[in-house]
Amino acid sequence: MLVIPIASNLYKVVKEMVHRKRLIFVTGIPGVGKSLLIQQMALIASEAGREVHLLRYNLARRPFETEVNITKYPEIDGVTDPAIRKAVGLWARQAVRDWHEAHPAPNQLLIGELPLIGNRLIELVEPTDDAAEPLLTSEQTLFVVPVPSWEVREVIETTRARTIAEPQNEQEKLDAPPNVLQLMWEEVNQLARQIGLTKASPQTPYNPYIYGGVFEALLQHRPTKLLLIDEVLRPSRSVYDLEVLAGTLVPSAEEANATMAQVESQYSYAELAELVQNWHALITDNPKPPDAGPELRLPLPETLANAPDETVLTAVQRTALQKIINLPLDATPEQTIAALDEAIAMLGVETAVTTANVHKFDVYDSYFNVSRSSEQSGVTFLHGLLQAYRNVLLDLQKPPHTLTVVELPLLRIALETSLRQFRISG
Repeated sequence: MLVIPIASNLYKVVKEMVHRKRLIFVTGIPGVGKSLLIQQMALIASEAGREVHLLRYNLARRPFETEVNITKYPEIDGVTDPAIRKAVGLWARQAVRDWHEAHPAPNQLLIGELPLIGNRLIELVEPTDDAAEPLLTSEQTLFVVPVPSWEVREVIETTRARTIAEPQNEQEKLDAPPNVLQLMWEEVNQLARQIGLTKASPQTPYNPYIYGGVFEALLQHRPTKLLLIDEVLRPSRSVYDLEVLAGTLVPSAEEANATMAQVESQYSYAELAELVQNWHALITDNPKPPDAGPELRLPLPETLANAPDETVLTAVQRTALQKIINLPLDATPEQTIAALDEAIAMLGVETAVTTANVHKFDVYDSYFNVSRSSEQSGVTFLHGLLQAYRNVLLDLQKPPHTLTVVELPLLRIALETSLRQFRISG
């Protein structure tokens, strides 16, 4: 069932992709909506008359998990052995090229799901001098990164807990549980800090712009599109239900055996374990210094426009916001958080559609250059802005990531400038 609203910008973007491209690879960590996006892509493509083929890691690895291989390379605590992961990746790279040659008709479309993290199909994004490389870098191919907003990510985590407990599809039993989603986000955030994309603390909650920045870096050698998902989509069926597929790419027994033999002849077990541990070598072994201001390519919703003039605030709301402006610049974080909490409560906004209009992947910009779009866009903007400022104070109080004596007042000035747009003065 199609759940992306036909009138939405997301539908238009997805429709254009599945009409124009021949190979689309959806990448990202678990819990960002890859499977739902793939399902919706397949439905839209099928409606347009395209025959859709699917490459999915969890399906492709099954032929490698023979009794012989599992005995030699057992799964431990639900984690696939490095040898099998490497074999799946090597097979997939050749399989994509073989599919392209075997399905030359223009109505054929291959959609792949690439987790990447933990060395799962990372081979498809690593530049390699082989027959597949020209295809993977061509205009026929697109690597898509769904980037859920804060609110959408929260809904995904809640839904994941439910589908783990009550799976509607066999593949849902293989999904990562919520605690693993958090661990994988923390790994991505650590990568962002390691390559200089952010100053956020290791404990910072999910941030779409940090996340998008890391995956854009990982895909630097591929045609890439970051796709902001800022609307909650609620499928009535499992996201793995795909009745429109023309085929699924899985290796034959002969292909799986041949690729395992290749892995065993080319790598020692220590080397395979290192490949899994260092799956992000593409950016960490050869880190690119962060650009002074790379333009963020996430699609943005409508901006505030005339919201400050159209927003009506109650006397109680205005008083709470004025208390923030009246705080001295050297107020302690605890004092500021107390004033922020009071104002957030007075605004009474239950949900906010959140995005950030930023020009670099830096925690300060991602928190403060914030746009909002809703029926009460002004009040929603103020709510999100205050919550964002509160997040900064919580994230960046502890060494070695504390705000400097220059940064803290500059951020306060930025906050007050936004508040004064709504004719709020101290």
